[in-house]
Amino acid sequence: MHKSPELLDIIYGFAFHPEFATNEICYVARQTGLFQSVDGGQTWASMYDSLSPKAPITTPSICLSPDFLSDHSIFAGVIGGFLCSNNGGKDWDMIFLPPPAPVITNLILSPDFGQDGVLLAGTLEDGIFRSSDRGRHWSPWNFGLLDLRILCMAMSPGYARDETIFAGTEVALYRSTNGGRAWREVDLPMNEAII
Repeated sequence: MHKSPELLDIIYGFAFHPEFATNEICYVARQTGLFQSVDGGQTWASMYDSLSPKAPITTPSICLSPDFLSDHSIFAGVIGGFLCSNNGGKDWDMIFLPPPAPVITNLILSPDFGQDGVLLAGTLEDGIFRSSDRGRHWSPWNFGLLDLRILCMAMSPGYARDETIFAGTEVALYRSTNGGRAWREVDLPMNEAII
């Protein structure tokens, strides 16, 4: 039986509207782009129509601003940079990272994003990039990282106070307690590892 191309499409991540329980708006980042559902995932529409792309825009990561209800900001990690929208995805700005084009595997925003404008992006080959101006400018933030293949990241809910961030790679877990300026490997018990 032949599978449709849509069934073979890779899904990389999800994001939910802060009031999903009442409005059922959610987003999915896919190999073929970024899609929005307004009915709890029953139907989906492309969010990139305003860009009129000639080919699908692979979107490995997606995140919404913690203040999405007021600022309507969406950030999508793509190959080579970011797509940013401040009107819920109706229009997009593209921000490129220095070549060679990195693959943005994940994006995290400060819980106090409205005040500090801090975003971090993990990449597949080039470690972590940081922005403190709502994504307009980015700098590598890799001091102490021995593995630059970033698979996941998390930021402390108390980031404004403790500046704690975790980053996971293929071989280690790293922690920063100074906002990502320096990283140290976390000792994990190897006897718990599954082989």
